[in-house]
Amino acid sequence: MKRTEFVRMVTLGAGYLAVAGCMSACKNKAAKTEEPVSEAVVALLGPFIDTLVIVTMTALVIVMTGVYSERVPTEITLAGGDLSWVSGDGQAGYADVAAPAEIQIQNGAHAAGGAALVAWHEVAVEQLYTDEGLTQAFTGSVFPARSEAVDLGGNVYESLWGMAVESGAPLTSNAFRRGLSPLGDWGHYIVILSVFLFGISTAIAWSYYGDRCAIYLFGEGAVKPYKVIYLIMHYVGAVVALNLVWELGDIALGIVILPNLIALVLLSGKIKELTDDYFERKPWQQR
Repeated sequence: MKRTEFVRMVTLGAGYLAVAGCMSACKNKAAKTEEPVSEAVVALLGPFIDTLVIVTMTALVIVMTGVYSERVPTEITLAGGDLSWVSGDGQAGYADVAAPAEIQIQNGAHAAGGAALVAWHEVAVEQLYTDEGLTQAFTGSVFPARSEAVDLGGNVYESLWGMAVESGAPLTSNAFRRGLSPLGDWGHYIVILSVFLFGISTAIAWSYYGDRCAIYLFGEGAVKPYKVIYLIMHYVGAVVALNLVWELGDIALGIVILPNLIALVLLSGKIKELTDDYFERKPWQQR
């Protein structure tokens, strides 16, 4: 995993905490509770559990199993968002470069003197093959602008195969598969089930949060337009390149975090006043 990816993960984690706090604040305001401090304490549990506890445990599994730096058989989709072009080597490190017009491949390896290398998750793929079994080395040219590869016989490939460094769900799946291997070959199913349940629960929860925020900010009439946009973005997120999804997520987090942090600073005095009053009265003892 490159340093830039690690920084992005940390930034997204911090950003998610701020966004979750903002969304929870709007939702809790709409709830019109008599004890805002109590509501805030309960709201903190969500970001704490899913962002700090679960994400930390997942990261520990990845680090302890050592899969983060391993190469695994991977389909290199030439139109995929995880594809990139780099220069350099594994010792000195890789640097992103602009997509060239053509990359020549000889017997699976990049031709000597080439200015760019085919990379997956910003790490060069050393050998490229035409089959999943990694037995037929590719010889020909990769054309980034056309998102295809053409061998010496004129056969066109939309994807190739190679040993590549994985990220995201595939990386996590490999980590759990190895970590739980003494108990059987089923650890990766935990990730599949977790991602499915997390996706469903997140879609429902954030739909409600956004619904409450729309009502609080713009009134009841904003609910229907919000839901239409929300559904459209589900489709967009499923079909566009993953890198673009992350970029849009980064931008959206930045847009939400900035006014949220400003509000936290401006309201810090009021928050302290309400918190001190709450713990002095100890209303939970009166129930």
